[in-house]
Amino acid sequence: MRKYMILTAMFCLLLAFPGCSSDEKDAPDVGGGQPPVEAPQTMKGSFESKYKRYAQRDKHEGQSSADKIVTQWRDTVWRNERVHTQLILWAEKNVQGISYQVNDLKCGSQTLPSSNIRLRFPTYVLGDAKALDCGMQTSRQSAYIADALSEQQVTQISSTDPTKVWVTIDVPKNTSPGLYEGSIDVKQEKTGEKLSFNIQLLVTDHTLPDVKDWTYHLDIWQFPFQLVTLCGKSGNEIEPFSPAYESLMSSFYKMLADAGQKAVTTYIKDGAFLEGQTMVDWNLNRDNTWSFDYTNFDKFVEFMFSLGINKQIDCFSLVGWNNSIGYFDIATSNYKTKKLPIGTDEYNEVWTAFLTSFRAHLTAKGWFDKTILFLDEARDEETRQVVNLIRQNGSDWKIGLAGSRIAADIENELYDYCTLLGYERASTNHISTFYTSCSQMFPNNYVSKETSPAEMVWMSWYAASKGLNGYLRWAFDYWLSSDPLNIQDGTNTAGDFHMIYRTDNTASSKAVASIRFEMLREGIQDYEKIKIVSAPALDAAVKSVDAASARTAEKTILNTQKILKQVSVN
Repeated sequence: MRKYMILTAMFCLLLAFPGCSSDEKDAPDVGGGQPPVEAPQTMKGSFESKYKRYAQRDKHEGQSSADKIVTQWRDTVWRNERVHTQLILWAEKNVQGISYQVNDLKCGSQTLPSSNIRLRFPTYVLGDAKALDCGMQTSRQSAYIADALSEQQVTQISSTDPTKVWVTIDVPKNTSPGLYEGSIDVKQEKTGEKLSFNIQLLVTDHTLPDVKDWTYHLDIWQFPFQLVTLCGKSGNEIEPFSPAYESLMSSFYKMLADAGQKAVTTYIKDGAFLEGQTMVDWNLNRDNTWSFDYTNFDKFVEFMFSLGINKQIDCFSLVGWNNSIGYFDIATSNYKTKKLPIGTDEYNEVWTAFLTSFRAHLTAKGWFDKTILFLDEARDEETRQVVNLIRQNGSDWKIGLAGSRIAADIENELYDYCTLLGYERASTNHISTFYTSCSQMFPNNYVSKETSPAEMVWMSWYAASKGLNGYLRWAFDYWLSSDPLNIQDGTNTAGDFHMIYRTDNTASSKAVASIRFEMLREGIQDYEKIKIVSAPALDAAVKSVDAASARTAEKTILNTQKILKQVSVN
């Protein structure tokens, strides 16, 4: 099966474009069709599918079969789009002193500058050989898998383990339609040996909306205490929500905003997820009334809004990982924990006091309409009691739920309803999304030898197929290990707890993207395109993405994206 799509018809339509390439000859799309150039003796290389996942010492097919070597990347793109591919380099003996030259892409007198072409270097993380159900990785088979996209340039080629280069191109919004051509050169400085890899991008007469205008509802939950906790364990104390905290976390949440994230994850009580982590301080006064300090809540929301994540505030939670609240008892000057079983008079009394105060605060900040009281995988009876309590405190509160299934009367009360993959909801909600959990081996954001990065693109095609608004997942940054490259998450499959990486555990730590997160973003771009262009063939392709197709996500997505590209040039 060919790794790259042949879409000759696209380039045959190039004459229809008024842009810079009206005199270019027709050419096929994305690989194939041109014999490989003669490579130097020492180094060899090939473009590779972005969906090909490499484990340590995996070889490229070109190392055993020269006809598998592809030295030209051809793709069809929109203006304002981000596209990716991989470049794999190998040698019979170790090669040192490698440098990379990225050249402008030219189309007549027009230029797509090389500054829009970015090279990153997939780094191995400690993942799993197999994808297994929740809690099943008790005697795991580890595997080192390339997923973290390091900015650190790799300057050598190993004879035993190919060098991976991740190529990303951001197509400027003002690019004229046409066929742009350029190259990436890989040079061995001492000997002067050079490999040249050609790039041809057909820029169509379509423009992708800016990220801030994407309609896709991406809701990846943040765990904003985790990195500062790990920094503290390393002797780098950082006060949560301080200016130093915002400086530390900025690159991480900018990356999330750049993927179109809509929701801020906030903790309105201690124990919403983990003990000792809250953005609202609860105080029991001497007269047994409650008061609440929203200082850190406000700081975090304002920080996230400043980065562009500003459509929704998810508040966790009246039903949390436990039914206790942590609070400061002013009478005894002690921090305490109070158990509040759902449905009891005390539960209702305490949470009514909070909701009354919280409403007043949100209204004063102008945030009430953006706020969602979010529940996570709660049982029917508990959820019904909580929903009834909320409604007693105001019919205008918005309620959200991520759950596998819930009774119809509760569904109809939900503003934001996220169902487990495969569950067919009965209700129509303002925001309707789906999620995958540790119980889905395929598709998922797992890092294993059995899974494919194409599964992350598949998520958005599935949302389009089902008429859903988007996708939800925990978690963006729930890091537990002090080793930034160890992503074996407890006894769940590697990657379940977070989607990106970090450089270290210091105050200068920076976000490191992952291949799977880039592919999630790519799928969202496809979702936005589907809303803009239309054709019977594309409609059929969208409808073909059902739950069963996740097992063959790479094949499915290659086929659907091929049709989307064809429609884009018609």
